Amino acid sequence: MRYTIYQVIVLAGLVLLAFVTEQLEAVGVSDGSGIFLYIIGLLAYMAIVVGCFSLIFYWQTKKSETFLIHPIWEKMPVIISIVFFLSAVFLIFLMEFGGYELVSEYRGLMYLLIYYFIFILNVMVVAMVYKTSRSELTKRQIIERSGILTVGVLAVIWFVI
Repeated sequence: MRYTIYQVIVLAGLVLLAFVTEQLEAVGVSDGSGIFLYIIGLLAYMAIVVGCFSLIFYWQTKKSETFLIHPIWEKMPVIISIVFFLSAVFLIFLMEFGGYELVSEYRGLMYLLIYYFIFILNVMVVAMVYKTSRSELTKRQIIERSGILTVGVLAVIWFVI
């Protein structure tokens, strides 16, 4: 029960983070260094979100003995890749046919979508790290490495785009 409360607190923290980020965006916080501050802020934001998801995963390992042991984790990279691809196609379809106005009007949906895709990417990385090194690493090490790799992947994706 204790770890469930911790997980709920982290989820509430993610909601608070979205609210604070939205308020900072409305104010337009800047120290005059422009793009550099924006990049650092974005990387910090991604690291905080991934860190929160990693905490949720870590506490799930404390709650459940079968987390990261169940046989489904053998197939999870393929399953999550398909879910990620279908979600991306659905998002593109949605944005093409009126979803952009909806997200612009209700900015909370934007943060929900960001969190969803970061979560799916994080689960994909956890599954890949698990599959490649499950016998060598503890559950905690798998979650730590996948968190670091997820932030790295997000940074590379951001700089490529």
